[in-house]
Order: sequence, then structure tokens, then C-alpha cells
Amino acid sequence: MSDLEKGKHIHEPQNRGIITLNLDYKQMGVGGDNSWGALPHPEYRLPPKEYSYRFRLTPIPVNIKILDSLIKRRYE
Repeated sequence: MSDLEKGKHIHEPQNRGIITLNLDYKQMGVGGDNSWGALPHPEYRLPPKEYSYRFRLTPIPVNIKILDSLIKRRYE
């Protein structure tokens, strides 16, 4: 992550041979109707409160025929 933050251009980070995955639950809008500091419209704002979420990573088996059952599976 620090490699991405330091670079100014997409080609600058060093290839380290690893994969980084960032998962975001929600994203707030970046601005309003102008570029002079207007806030996002209310429907695109995230109020300051505690947020939480869960996710599960599941490897996809070689037998792709069962992919539909993996997609429809509910996890508790």
C-alpha cells in the first residue's frame, strides 16, 4: 500500500510479486456540483458512525459447473 501512496504515476510502484486486495464496504461521493468544495448530495454522504461488514473469500474449483451454487450460497 505504501508503494501506491508514494507514487505519482501508475507505472512507478515496484513489482513485488504479490497481490494486494482492498475491499471497501461503502464509499462516499467525492464532491457536489462544482469543484469549489461543495459537499456531495445528502444521498451520497456517509454519516459519521461505526460501520462494519463481513465477507468470505471462496476459491473457485476447477469444476466451473458448480459456480452457480457458490454464487447463490448464503453465509451466516
